[in-house]
Amino acid sequence: FFMFVPLLTACERLGRKKISPKFSSASWTSYDIVCKVVTSIFVEYMVLGFQLLAFDWALAGYKSHYFFGHILSIVFYLAVSQIPSPKKKEA
Repeated sequence: FFMFVPLLTACERLGRKKISPKFSSASWTSYDIVCKVVTSIFVEYMVLGFQLLAFDWALAGYKSHYFFGHILSIVFYLAVSQIPSPKKKEA
């Protein structure tokens, strides 16, 4: 559980740096709604191991979900790492 948190944090920071500036700054865009839903799903997935309170039960729980959170996080990190950072606007 605790080793998965830094991976999700790194993904969130990378997404905020490289993807967020490409969308409107208005509140509650479709991008914001998708981010809230995906965050909710990943938090539930991440907490699964903590709620089961045993390593073997947590491993069985993650196996029943095919480790989708771990795999998608790694794929997201690798894919978004290839996106160039947006240029900063000169004020």
